[in-house]
Amino acid sequence: MTIYILGAGPAGLAIADGLSDMPGINFELIERETELGGLAKTMEWAGIGLHDLGPHKIFTLDAALLSRVEALLPTSQWLTREKISSIFINGHFLPYPPSPFSLASVFGVVRFSQMVAGYGFAMMLGLIHRSQPRTFEEDLTKRVGGPLYEILFKPIAVKLWGNPKGLDVKLSHGRVQTPSIFEVVKQTLGFRRTSSFEALTFRYPAGGLSELWRAIRRKTETSGNYHLGQTVIGFEVSGNRITELRCKALDGSFSTLQVGSSDFVVSSLPLGIAVRLLGRAIPDKVATLTEQTIILNDLLLVFLHLDQSKLFPQAWVFVPDPGVAFHRISEQESFDPAMTPNGTIVCCEIMSNEMRNMASLSDAELIQAAVQGLSAMGYHGMRILDSRVVRLPKSYPVFRPGFESALSEILGHIDRIENFRTVGRQGAFNYIGTLDAMDIGYGFVRWFQAGQRDGLWKDERQRTDHYPVLD
Repeated sequence: MTIYILGAGPAGLAIADGLSDMPGINFELIERETELGGLAKTMEWAGIGLHDLGPHKIFTLDAALLSRVEALLPTSQWLTREKISSIFINGHFLPYPPSPFSLASVFGVVRFSQMVAGYGFAMMLGLIHRSQPRTFEEDLTKRVGGPLYEILFKPIAVKLWGNPKGLDVKLSHGRVQTPSIFEVVKQTLGFRRTSSFEALTFRYPAGGLSELWRAIRRKTETSGNYHLGQTVIGFEVSGNRITELRCKALDGSFSTLQVGSSDFVVSSLPLGIAVRLLGRAIPDKVATLTEQTIILNDLLLVFLHLDQSKLFPQAWVFVPDPGVAFHRISEQESFDPAMTPNGTIVCCEIMSNEMRNMASLSDAELIQAAVQGLSAMGYHGMRILDSRVVRLPKSYPVFRPGFESALSEILGHIDRIENFRTVGRQGAFNYIGTLDAMDIGYGFVRWFQAGQRDGLWKDERQRTDHYPVLD
């Protein structure tokens, strides 16, 4: 039996890893890039060092999952890093999430009193009215009150996704964790340093995230084949089963892979691409629904090579300030200093959305915007040795109100293809992290091993529907 895995991101590679533990199973992994890792790979900057595509931490509350991932590398190759993050707001750096006292020091007594009053009113109103919010804005206003929402959460939402009135509540549930009133009191009194949704430390593989992916390949090469530089351009579907995969190589040549009667295809490709590949097997109305529902923003990464050992102490800094182009900055030095031996590499993340068409800017303009933003944050006198821009088009999901019912319909039609499933961050249109994507991959293997029953798959879809982000 052969399992065809489409996409070599964290989900696809976790599937390969899981399948390698199953006797009698062979896999064929197909990836359009020449490197493994997808949006979580490590890049080499010639003559400068290594850096990931943005900050990726290895952290999860699932001890079994963390143990499995850590077992991929020798203990000596794992680094434990302190999670120091902050938020730059109103010209000040505050710990993230900001404490009540830090907000008071920045915004003054009057403004802070308005935040406290708004927060308290929201808490009381929540006890009286149990209505379910539908949008990002409704949810955060209900949770933290209007003044705090307008200052802290709305600006970052506009930068990342667009108009928060047009964003589904699932986005705020997954991406914005807020402490309970009891945690706030404990933090204010100094009894507790952190909240239940925070991590004080995280793990990181020495040499970058790609060390994980190389370890999986070494472990699994006797169980399957890796076809890099191959793009899947079409499926042949017959009798509700995929019978053929058509691929195109980087050199322009074409190849065909026959899918046998007992074989299976699992895809972590973007959901819209999977629907197009299925062609006539998907009704026109579902294809149209996919186009309307699967909305993705472009992420633009500006990397600056600086002639200094370290620019800031934090692993990453959130920047809601609308006057600054990027929404977050990070430094590879905070993850593994050995990766940047000749200076430091800073990553400025700029999202392009319907309200901020940053993708229309040239690379030179993006670099200039990043430098100006760092200067506005107080980083003056930087000696920039080099710079580069990496564009990741249509890579970050945007959830519109009511999208879940449409997504459920789309996935329901896809799941009717007997020997095909689409999974992962892009394949199931889910806003998740690296380890969450791996968890979905391992979950697929468990389902497959358990007999591929539809009822179990519905349970698996539900299990992986929501992963809160732990920053």
